[in-house]
Amino acid sequence: MSTEEFDDNASMLPPTTKNGWLYFYIIVAVLAVTAVVLGALYRDSTKPGEVLSRQKLKSAKRVVYTVVFSRIEQRRADSIIDVITRDIGADTATTDMIIGSPTTDPWCASIGEYRRNLRKAMSTETKLPLGKQSVIVSMIGGLLTKNELPATLYLVGNLSQVDVSTIVPRTTRTIGSFEIRSRIMGPVTVVNCMDTTHPGNAAYAKLFRGKGLGM
Repeated sequence: MSTEEFDDNASMLPPTTKNGWLYFYIIVAVLAVTAVVLGALYRDSTKPGEVLSRQKLKSAKRVVYTVVFSRIEQRRADSIIDVITRDIGADTATTDMIIGSPTTDPWCASIGEYRRNLRKAMSTETKLPLGKQSVIVSMIGGLLTKNELPATLYLVGNLSQVDVSTIVPRTTRTIGSFEIRSRIMGPVTVVNCMDTTHPGNAAYAKLFRGKGLGM
């Protein structure tokens, strides 16, 4: 290829300017800064429900936990929900309401939301093995140690096995933490809403009664 041919082909390329690369780097820098700022804003932003939950937690004077082990018959579910709602009474604005169930969100900002989520948890079929059912209650025990508010724990539904011997060690430790928390931090009351004609439920309830937690 001759020098003339090379020069003719080169003339077809867009002309470069002295500041071309500078402009390019400025654009890249602006895009990078924008991405960082938007990322920070998105990460730090909170959903309206989270704000309500945080504010409610700050003003809470008591806490109510409801663990739903399994689906139960609708009429019984409605009756239990009415009992829990009646127990909370007029203190809905100062009661932190939490559900232990894999089918619903745990934190509820209002009594209406608590009722809806409880109904959903009690009407949704779940096949939790016995070990995981006991873990839910143990997790509640962990939450209880993080505050000193008077606490009520409702147990609803049925355990998945008649023989509960495999979860006795874990449950005994959990109940022990409830008892200590009730004695030196803030009172804990356990309300049994389980059908005690079910042998597994009856054996489970007996473990709580042994520590005087109201079962």
